[in-house]
Amino acid sequence: MTATATATVEPAPATGRAPASRERRRPGPPPVAVATLTWTSLLSFVREPAGFAMQFLYPLFMLVIFNAVFPGDLIGEISYAEYLLPAMITTGVMTTCLQNLAITVAGERENGYLKRLAVLPAPQWAHVVAKCLSNTILALLNAALLLLIARLFLDVDLPRQARSWGLLAVVLVLMVATCTALGLALGRVMPGSRAAAGVVTPIVVMLQFVSGIFFPLSQLPAWMVNAFSVLPVRWSAELMREALLPAEFAVAEPTGAWETGKGLAVVSAWLIGAVVAAVVLTRRDTVDR
Repeated sequence: MTATATATVEPAPATGRAPASRERRRPGPPPVAVATLTWTSLLSFVREPAGFAMQFLYPLFMLVIFNAVFPGDLIGEISYAEYLLPAMITTGVMTTCLQNLAITVAGERENGYLKRLAVLPAPQWAHVVAKCLSNTILALLNAALLLLIARLFLDVDLPRQARSWGLLAVVLVLMVATCTALGLALGRVMPGSRAAAGVVTPIVVMLQFVSGIFFPLSQLPAWMVNAFSVLPVRWSAELMREALLPAEFAVAEPTGAWETGKGLAVVSAWLIGAVVAAVVLTRRDTVDR
């Protein structure tokens, strides 16, 4: 006769917690969320062929085309490619950090991406930081590509002084930050990506003709130079010319000299105003709430 042992399993004490499989997952650390959103922004930008060509490669196209159309010297021994290089760096910042960002944020409002992002376990500021990082990466890559092509294929001499590269870096950072803040602000007030493209793109194109991008300021009417000198584009281009061109080119500027302090002050003032506008408009925008 065999005895059968019966094991009695006592229920686990109640702890008031759900099973592990049903427990709510904790969000990852904020740096992971920022890195993921940054990578997503970069991928979405590269995967749009038209946007990538018009907003990233456009400055390079213009540099090569204008160098072929105007092969001679512009002023003194300064070729058109040398003059256009700092201007195209400014243009690259505007197209990638202002134009592209405004259109992207407006599209994210329109298709509900911001609403879906708001319910994810990620801090609210991660989206803004990711946009800033992706813009910075794109702007730096754009500037590096322009400098490399200009030096290797267009025979443009680059400066050797540390001050020149320091000034270029400072202006680049200020303009990236300013255009990014403006792009975030404009994207928050546009009803959709088409509206943003219809408003921002013509503005970016117009500013290139009235801010000393394509033509020296000395060749523009005085009223035009004075009217658009309140904007940071003219000063960014001039500061970058100061960094990349010989000192004697200053005679082609409206005052015949570099206005470093005034230019930095104007760009810095626009940065402060743009940041304030981006914060206010983002808080008032309820589309992601």
